[in-house]
Amino acid sequence: MKIVKGELAIGRFLVPYRIYGEAETHIVCISGAKQTMAAWRSFVSHFIADYSIVVFDLPGQGRASIISGEPGISFDEQIEVLHNVVEATTPNNGSTILAAASWGTIIAAAFAAHYPDLVDKMILGSFGAKPSKAVIAVIREGQGLFDGDKTDEIAPLMIEKFGQQIPDSHKKQMILQFKGMSREDFLSFYEHCKFVEQATDIEDFVTLGDITASTLIVSGEFDAIIDISDIEDASTRIPDCKFIMIPGAGHFLHWEQPEILYHYSEFLAS
Repeated sequence: MKIVKGELAIGRFLVPYRIYGEAETHIVCISGAKQTMAAWRSFVSHFIADYSIVVFDLPGQGRASIISGEPGISFDEQIEVLHNVVEATTPNNGSTILAAASWGTIIAAAFAAHYPDLVDKMILGSFGAKPSKAVIAVIREGQGLFDGDKTDEIAPLMIEKFGQQIPDSHKKQMILQFKGMSREDFLSFYEHCKFVEQATDIEDFVTLGDITASTLIVSGEFDAIIDISDIEDASTRIPDCKFIMIPGAGHFLHWEQPEILYHYSEFLAS
């Protein structure tokens, strides 16, 4: 398997990326908050035979660097990072596909609305139209841990509330990741959580009706971060959209149930 490694200078950020495979059709993966490109390993293994897979780290997570300015990354900056990654890593053949998880789905949806000609299909796993009461409660509890200099307790809190169904290996990986984060990384995450807490509806910053890409939204039955009725409603506002609810799954979808990737395959083949 061919692997291309690179780094993009985008404004005040340095963004590392990887391209796996040599297929003409590319899938660009957008991670959730504090998830690195490593979160897509099983996805890469599943799709590498038919697609080239692009993964990258958004500023404030993984190997990405903020070389100047505030630790917080604005919503517009995140969209612009994705724009640069798509243009730098995918061929201009109208077949660019986005696959996103959790917070990454908001960035993907905004990008697809801003640049409809660049996106052919889009998979939104654990898409959120607005924060649930449960996630706001966890955000506030996590902010208290940060303010009290108890950052080692943030990852266990997230696992307890949202990640009980993920494999133990992923739980350990999440805990180690948070233990290795710098104060700047935590400040970036803190600012992100403040933004999420204040968001009332996705239409405040994404015009879903402007999305022309064929879209699949996948949600877990037991996802405590989102409200299924909100997602079903949001899916009707995207012109070409299919919604699937996965019985027994939580927020982390294919981490919890690897067979969910076959739903993605069926969508991409349709």
